[in-house]
Amino acid sequence: MNGTFMLMAFVVGFWGIWSANRDPNSLMEGLGITIIAIVAKAIMEWNGVPSFAPVELATWGVMWVFTVAVIELVGRYSVSMGVNLSISVGGAVGWYFLAEYIFGASGQALLKNYVG
Repeated sequence: MNGTFMLMAFVVGFWGIWSANRDPNSLMEGLGITIIAIVAKAIMEWNGVPSFAPVELATWGVMWVFTVAVIELVGRYSVSMGVNLSISVGGAVGWYFLAEYIFGASGQALLKNYVG
């Protein structure tokens, strides 16, 4: 499970670094990264086709919002390579730890309280 999160954290960090000198469409790019994460998690964990129960959709929605926030921060505040690297590395580390928490038992219980 952690291997998938590490891979996707790398993808988020790389995408943030790559998005420095262009105008990113954060909503669509975040959706693309989230879809890649869903497919990678299904393939790497050999779970088959992912089930999209309401809690699972809420989980991926949280991850999508975080990815959009990272890409948007890079797009708005990237004035130098140091700032861009800081935002991208922070976003990648944050993505990893958020995914580790939100897919864990306590994160799923928290989302289950909100979703129903």
